[in-house]
Amino acid sequence: MSGGGRIAVTRLRTDPQSFMYFSQVSQPERLIARDAAAWRGAWATLWPNGAPIPAPPEIDFTREMVVMAALGERPSSGYTILVDSATLSNKSLTIWIGTIRPGPHCGTATVLTQPVDVARLPRIDATVRFEEVPSIRDCQ
Repeated sequence: MSGGGRIAVTRLRTDPQSFMYFSQVSQPERLIARDAAAWRGAWATLWPNGAPIPAPPEIDFTREMVVMAALGERPSSGYTILVDSATLSNKSLTIWIGTIRPGPHCGTATVLTQPVDVARLPRIDATVRFEEVPSIRDCQ
């Protein structure tokens, strides 16, 4: 593998919010799905027990793969996770994950949340590493 540079990332949600905030994923997780079975399995973990699971978005795994990033359970609203960007070097694919927590002046709801973000990107059969980019939302 040669070359490098920025890789197109298409998040399943287009606004700067997590794909969902109430999921089944209670622990931090980073996952790459390169086939339909892995994708269906990952998709099924998002939905509450007993709830109907909608069909996952169609992915052409000969050309694309899916990244899922979960923040894990948080004690309130105001937490967000975003699959931000990806870059390719000669040795690996780096996926940048933005994690945002509410600042001290933010109003939040006292509710357990499990933020998850999902994105598709071109299929690249390379070692994947994740880089976290933490930040705090200033609500003043």
